[in-house]
Amino acid sequence: MLKTILLLLTLSCFPLLIACTNSEDEVFEVVTKMASIVGPGGTQDDHDYYLEHITDNFNSTWGYPTVADCAADIEECIGDSPLDPPKKQTLKVDGNTATITVAATEQSPTGDSFKLVFDLTLVKQDGVWKGDTITAGDDKIPSGVDLVPLELNEMLFSYDPTDVRIKSGKFAFHIENKGDQVHEAVLLHIKKDAPLVELMETKDPEGVGFLGVKVPVLPGADAKMAIPELESGRYALICFLPDQSAPGGEGPPHFALGMVSEFEVE
Repeated sequence: MLKTILLLLTLSCFPLLIACTNSEDEVFEVVTKMASIVGPGGTQDDHDYYLEHITDNFNSTWGYPTVADCAADIEECIGDSPLDPPKKQTLKVDGNTATITVAATEQSPTGDSFKLVFDLTLVKQDGVWKGDTITAGDDKIPSGVDLVPLELNEMLFSYDPTDVRIKSGKFAFHIENKGDQVHEAVLLHIKKDAPLVELMETKDPEGVGFLGVKVPVLPGADAKMAIPELESGRYALICFLPDQSAPGGEGPPHFALGMVSEFEVE
């Protein structure tokens, strides 16, 4: 009798297991496809797919409060930087809600490749999985590497550039957004003896190297940022996101308002 009951329980749960597995596959398929889509130069089919797989909330971080707003400015809304196929770190499906953490690589304007980690929430609406939220996820910090506090504010990076851990070049950042706007932390290696803005304008790979990015860091959120061991030289933190307090959320970039900071490694 006990064996019969266990068999019946197993058979009754099996369809649920298949459904869960299928849902996880569907979620990861949507995330993978969306990561490959670009705005400028993208196909109409790709743009339609993107719009069909996001909620109104998904791009509100970037100043597009509805899907219709994104559609009206589709190239800027999606952006021009496709990601390499993402690697799944965690994935959980609970009914019509899914949470997933993925890691992917992207190329900078100067040709450097760097890793990005995102935490995403998807919701199932009318049988379709749609991206609902996206935030910067935590990097894995190697054992023995200290976390240095880094606060993001309007329009300021708050940290101690004289911290001996920064000076040594072996550290990681624990980033906290204390401001009211969405921010990012981009770590640059300044390779030439010239003003940073001048080097950025020329996109000279010999002048500036991209070492890491944490984006988007939402107000009140935090994220851990792993950093390769730095050699002696000049480095900078910079935020390229637009001022969201301006009309339409498309003000000047944060760095133009002062959100850039240099430090040296000895």
